[in-house]
Amino acid sequence: MQDKHTQDFDLQMRSMLADAEIKPSRRVWKAVSARLDAAEASAAPVWGWMRWAGASLAVAAVAATLFFTGTRHSIPTKIHNQEQAMLAQAGGDAGTPTQVAAPATVPAGETPDEAVSATPIRRRSAPVRPAGEPVVSPEAATAPSSDGQEALSQKQEAPVQEQQTAPAKKQPRQPVRTVTADPFAEPVTARQSFKPRVALYAQGAIGSNESDFRPAGAMMAPGKSSGFSELGSSSYGIPFTLGLGVRIYLLPRFSLGTGLDYSLLTRSFTGSYGDVSGSVSHSLQYLGIPINLYYDILSSDKIKFYVYGGGEMEYCISNKYRLFANPDIIRSYPVEGLQFSVGGGIGVEFMLGRRVGLYLDPGVNYYFPGNQPRNIRTDKPFLLNFDAGLRFNF
Repeated sequence: MQDKHTQDFDLQMRSMLADAEIKPSRRVWKAVSARLDAAEASAAPVWGWMRWAGASLAVAAVAATLFFTGTRHSIPTKIHNQEQAMLAQAGGDAGTPTQVAAPATVPAGETPDEAVSATPIRRRSAPVRPAGEPVVSPEAATAPSSDGQEALSQKQEAPVQEQQTAPAKKQPRQPVRTVTADPFAEPVTARQSFKPRVALYAQGAIGSNESDFRPAGAMMAPGKSSGFSELGSSSYGIPFTLGLGVRIYLLPRFSLGTGLDYSLLTRSFTGSYGDVSGSVSHSLQYLGIPINLYYDILSSDKIKFYVYGGGEMEYCISNKYRLFANPDIIRSYPVEGLQFSVGGGIGVEFMLGRRVGLYLDPGVNYYFPGNQPRNIRTDKPFLLNFDAGLRFNF
């Protein structure tokens, strides 16, 4: 009874689901069709590859048959030396393979590859004998002696052994030079060479007009009398200097500087010229050649710190007096002799760029006595000096 109910239930479910269907999504159908197309595309080349492989095997079999059947023909061999001829007369046979040394040069019309491939399979043909010489049968022929083969091999191996045993020539070792640097210098290797450098500079300098290193009242003797009488004390202007020069590095830290300087010295005093009196202005102009030595204590891409010292020789090109009156009285007088001085100081240079630097050189100068007109240098020979300028490094 239970089985009948089960069957009825199954029949009823089948009748309900007979026309039922589920429509798949478009994404599923695209994936299935892509797999079918890939399977068909991969199956086609397999059969094509098998056809080409079969044809290639057939061609290879035909080529191998022709190759092995064609190599059975004997190839005549040329005899290149007398020892091979003796071996051929002693027992050479047309059908017996003989090892022949390859010629030193490739014959004309034959490529190197053909000569190498033909060497192992050459066979000796029957030697040509004179008419009166008896023919030796193959059975009575004797094998070539081992002494002849050893002699040939020794001759061939002799040049190779001589090349191997020849001692290699030793090249002379170059002496290594040691470069001594000063204790503050950067380490320099033996192969580095110093290249001289040049720096051009343009400077302006001002000096002190109130230096009190020398006691007041002790003055140097001035030069020739000018005809102007001084009625009071002098008031000195600030010494001013302009210069152009060059600084040449002789060693990594030592350099020599020289150039041309123009200096202007002024003073004023109360004086008279003849019967006229009043305020007098006195100016001196000098051209000088300085020579200084510099030593770099610190040198980097941003700043340089150094000390310097040297001297200068100057010549007076103008010595002019002006008495302010109505009209003004102006007189000029030549100056004989040279003005010598020495000085030194410290300096610092700030790099404004790769080639340009701003430098400041404070120092002190001493001016030697000489036959010069009265000025700040004759009254106070020790003077503080402050140089500033631009330096162009090359």
